[in-house]
This record gives sequence, C-alpha cells and structure tokens, in this order.
Amino acid sequence: MERRSVYRDGLLAAVVCVATVVWALRSGVGAGALVDPGPAAVGIVGTVALELVLLRFPDLTRRLWERPGVQAVATVGTVGVGVVAVSTGAVWAAAVLVWGLVAYLALVGVVVGVGSNPLGRFAR
Repeated sequence: MERRSVYRDGLLAAVVCVATVVWALRSGVGAGALVDPGPAAVGIVGTVALELVLLRFPDLTRRLWERPGVQAVATVGTVGVGVVAVSTGAVWAAAVLVWGLVAYLALVGVVVGVGSNPLGRFAR
C-alpha cells in the first residue's frame, strides 16, 4: 500500500472522528458517554474484524477503495451515521463509531511506523 494512501485514509478517519466527537459534545452528550467501555470494546473489535476481512481480499479491497466515489460515499456515510446517532440519542452508536475510528487511527500509526499492517499475518 502506498504511504500516501495510508496518510489519506488516516486523515479521513481523523476528520470523521473529530467531527463526530465535536457534534456529540455540542449536542449536549456528556464526554462520559463517549468513554463507556462497552461501546469502546465493540468499536475496537469491529475495526479489527473489518480490517481482517478486508485484508483477506487485498486486491478487491484496493481496487474498490481506490475509486474516489467509494471513498466519498464511505466518508459521508460514516459522518451521517455519527450525526444520526447523536441526533436520535443513540449515543452508544456514536461511541462505537468513535472508538472504531480511534482503533483504525492507531492501526494507521502502526502501519506508518513499522511499514506493514500487523494484522496481515492473521488474514491469510
């Protein structure tokens, strides 16, 4: 994977994560709701599981993800999920989203630092 695309993906995830947290806090959601361990665990495990599935089919994943329309729809859709979750009071869903993005950002950090995805060896 190109380093530039890793940076781009990390930036998209960071923007969506920050936007979701800001929207939640400005909407009156207490910060404590976003650090509940239950949704945090679901978000983190969900990110790892999704990454393992995507790594299982690297060529297909790369081919689809490199389409600008797919990136735009995924980003806007993820922001939309966060906005709807906060707006409807489903704070747990917003927390799952935030923690999933945090886990992805941590994974991007490892990929940038080490040069490879540590989950790659489990996806074969």
